[in-house]
Amino acid sequence: MKKFMLSIALLLAMVICQAQEDSTWVRYAGGFELHDGVYKDFSAFRSNSPTVAREDLRDDQGLKVSDIRRVVSKMYHVDANGDRKEIRKDALWGFCQGGAVYIAAGNGFYRIGMMGSLGHMVYEMSYRDWDPYMYPYGGVTRTILMQQVLDMRTGEFLPFTASGMDRALRYDEVLQEEFRALPKKQRNSTEALFRFLRMYNERTPLYFPDRSG
Repeated sequence: MKKFMLSIALLLAMVICQAQEDSTWVRYAGGFELHDGVYKDFSAFRSNSPTVAREDLRDDQGLKVSDIRRVVSKMYHVDANGDRKEIRKDALWGFCQGGAVYIAAGNGFYRIGMMGSLGHMVYEMSYRDWDPYMYPYGGVTRTILMQQVLDMRTGEFLPFTASGMDRALRYDEVLQEEFRALPKKQRNSTEALFRFLRMYNERTPLYFPDRSG
């Protein structure tokens, strides 16, 4: 009975998604136009409406910013009142350039490598490994690669681990139960994590508002 109800719920979700696609929402696919610019927060990204469009960004010299990735710290734009407003890169949620989305994480901004209702990204994180016996420096700086999942429903960042995937699958109880049925060692394998990430994205398409007009 439970599986029957879940099937009905999934069917209703598909109908709603189709209705969205037929009206003001468009299913994300390769070639979908994400508008270039900076995002103050997650909602600006999900609405495909940058807080400030790239064409309106200026550097210290007042020149147009052609490559957001190369701006070290500050950018500017002129608001509706004609005032020059500073945009601090370290205060941004992320930005879009050339259809690719970069999110603030770890040591800087890193691209969402796999876009879907669950987005996947790899980023670098540096930390200081302190050692009181390493006089006078006290330790060394180490950099490691990290992986995380972005839940497109909530904006929540989840670790790319068994516990993170379990939470990510909470909207699809069928997949979550299947994932939990795996042996613990297999649940923590990269192969299993990517497999369930892809299955979830296939069953739960990602939609953005239609801004083409």
